[in-house]
Amino acid sequence: MSPALLVPVAVLGLLALLLYRRLVRAPGYTSRALRIGAIIGLVALSAAIIVGFAYQAGAVDGRAARLVGAVGMTWLATGFYLLLGIAVGAVGALVLRLMGRDPTARRTWHRRSVPVIVAASLLITGYGLLEARWLRVVESTVTIPDLSPQLEGYRVALVADLHVGPLRGADLTGEVVGLTNRARPDVVLLAGDLVDGTTEQFPGVLDPLAGLEAPDGVYAVTGNHEYYAGDAAGWVKRWQELGVRPLLNEAVAVLEGGATLHLAGVSDPTGAEDAYAGEPGLAPDLGAALAFRTPEDTTILISHQPGAADDPIVREAGVDLIVSGHTHGGQIWPFTLLVPLANPTVAGLDEVGGTTAYTTRGAGTWGPPTRVAVPPEVAVLTLTSGAAGG
Repeated sequence: MSPALLVPVAVLGLLALLLYRRLVRAPGYTSRALRIGAIIGLVALSAAIIVGFAYQAGAVDGRAARLVGAVGMTWLATGFYLLLGIAVGAVGALVLRLMGRDPTARRTWHRRSVPVIVAASLLITGYGLLEARWLRVVESTVTIPDLSPQLEGYRVALVADLHVGPLRGADLTGEVVGLTNRARPDVVLLAGDLVDGTTEQFPGVLDPLAGLEAPDGVYAVTGNHEYYAGDAAGWVKRWQELGVRPLLNEAVAVLEGGATLHLAGVSDPTGAEDAYAGEPGLAPDLGAALAFRTPEDTTILISHQPGAADDPIVREAGVDLIVSGHTHGGQIWPFTLLVPLANPTVAGLDEVGGTTAYTTRGAGTWGPPTRVAVPPEVAVLTLTSGAAGG
């Protein structure tokens, strides 16, 4: 077995063993058919998870691999909630032990809790599959005190984290484009992680982007997943073919009635890794992206990861607004409680180090094709100075 597969196989094997012991053995189920069926099912579903990740990495291909991978990624969500339910059940068993109840009472507790845990996990996963497809436009107003009167009411559409390719394709891209166009933005910003895979694997998944309509154009920055696929340069070229302007550590000036709006974009930090050395613009350079900043003009910085808001360069440059993606808003509860540990802001409008920041929950999913209590979005930001009557 490949060393690269050894760790995930071992982890999935241990998790399958834990699920079997807590959901089948601990409650005292004695049916031979049930036990054998549970073992076969857990092994097959664990293998499907590996196929899912292998398909995303381009190691396997074909419709069958995609279908098996989709089952595996869905099981990943179900398995997580089963483990969460087991943890809650273990707390109940511990309480019974502390109360001095005998092993029979604890086994009865396990037997009665297992159907509840399984049913709840399946229901939550099913709901998560539906919520992941409830894409909607989320409107927010962003106050920039020194905003030029000519930019009052300026509308910025922010899209990120489609992750099209392995599980969703051009259908999701087309849905995003339709919602975005109906919102009638002045400019569209694509904040990375648009795809999972290479241009060769998924050549047409971004084609609907050519239909985006905005008077001041469509701009994009790279996300970490463009690099993970090993084809960041290929996707940048494809964006250009679709009429999307990449911002690779650079800025453009948008003129609006005599006022200037600077749109600056920084490449994702993943591009700083040795594997991507030598590709022009693919390594991040925040200083270069903000080199043309003029204090009297409004500047919006596009950075896939919201951590850039913490960078001293951003504060020194006086960036008015930083827009990001990356976090998925946590994607599935209770990861919504953990993602803030690694990011200065997770979703929506916030202030980081004195800089106004908006982090979109994203339009797609990664890993499990589910969202729980974190609906997908196309964000539309309306700029205002906040002045009375403005």
